Amino acid sequence: MSRIDTDKILVEWAYRCQKGYPDMDNPSDLRILKQILKENNVEFPDLIVEQEEEKTFTKNDIIDLINSSELTPSQLKRIYDAVDGVASKEAIDDYLDKVAKESNIPTDQILKFKNLLKNEGIEKEFVEYIKNPASFDLTKSNFIDQIKGIPKDKLLNLYKEMGSAIEGNVSIGPGEILFSILFNNTKKRASKGDLDIDGKNVELKATTGDKGAVIAKGYNRGNWSTTKSKGRFEEFIRDLGMDEESTQDALKYLEKAFKWPTKLSFIYDIYTNQEGTDKQTFIDGVEKILSRIYSQSSWHPNGTYFNLNSYFTDTDFDENSFIIDLTKELVQEYMDYEGFDGLLFSDKNGNITYLEEDDIIKNIGTSIKVSGPSDDVPRLSYKV
Repeated sequence: MSRIDTDKILVEWAYRCQKGYPDMDNPSDLRILKQILKENNVEFPDLIVEQEEEKTFTKNDIIDLINSSELTPSQLKRIYDAVDGVASKEAIDDYLDKVAKESNIPTDQILKFKNLLKNEGIEKEFVEYIKNPASFDLTKSNFIDQIKGIPKDKLLNLYKEMGSAIEGNVSIGPGEILFSILFNNTKKRASKGDLDIDGKNVELKATTGDKGAVIAKGYNRGNWSTTKSKGRFEEFIRDLGMDEESTQDALKYLEKAFKWPTKLSFIYDIYTNQEGTDKQTFIDGVEKILSRIYSQSSWHPNGTYFNLNSYFTDTDFDENSFIIDLTKELVQEYMDYEGFDGLLFSDKNGNITYLEEDDIIKNIGTSIKVSGPSDDVPRLSYKV
């Protein structure tokens, strides 16, 4: 059994134990472990031996035991908390088992959610909520306001703490699992979109910090060095035919902490200050960069929204239009590939905005804010 499987089993064992931690001398805790091992298809027939037959108790047996015992107030509280928590844990387990099967939610994420409920002290509130869970209304402005009976600050903590997860080679973003758990009309999709909400295939772009979300398929995200190497930016500069001093000045910009279209803008300034330069030479070099970075795409040098020649005058490079139009092409490409009906933005405060079809592209650069790219792909977030 791998290390990660062991961790999952230990966390689940502790969660199910009445004390909140396992006791190896407690037959009941050992039976729980055997059950968990069975659920995970792990057979250790000689590892755990029942120390006694499980005895069936009635409510009166427990009452009689308490009445015949000398118990301190703190001991009575522990008994009360133990009894009070049995029904809640069973209800939570039953509900999450059902949701996990319907939405194919990984076991470790279900365990993480259970522990967050416990840590936030909202198990009882959650039990009451799941008796009649809400439907996700995409027309509302905040998902937290749609959940009744659970404190808003606690819900926001759940959203932030669930965060992102990696399952196999697939990234599961913030919100996918939580929304599948909280809303009765929402399920996590296995592929081609993130969520099924009332039959709509919805791509969710949720963030728990200040950075925007990536909306592009299959391109490098995370580091400029990979984009720099793939695009052969140094080769591009040297092929421009500038004098050595200007070439070295241009190369220095590759090491600056700018998004790479900004680097191109500075390099173009240096290039156009040379005698006898040709604008088309620079444009042709940028086209080669694009073809290497976006080798899976066909929108360069000209696409539905992108027109490389239009961003250059004899002295200036329209960096902003270049970025916005490049972003539109990447988003349209991703929409066509994923085939989703709409795009749902959710920010760190739980504010949501749902857009469909042309409204997605139309809002890029206005209400949909674009940042980057510093690597292959820009980041997008909705301005509330």
